[in-house]
Amino acid sequence: MNIRQVQPATIALLVAGALVLATGLYTVNTGLQLAGGLILIVGAILALGQASGPPRDR
Repeated sequence: MNIRQVQPATIALLVAGALVLATGLYTVNTGLQLAGGLILIVGAILALGQASGPPRDR
């Protein structure tokens, strides 16, 4: 597993999910909480898949 293989777009997805979740928690908006949680789950799955995949050439 190599964390350097995770693409910048995946990291941006994780950051966006964290911001949406934080906004939902701050405003007590369950829709934003659900959306942020789902975005974080998808981002985590993508990051794990990219980190554990075969090395890619740059």
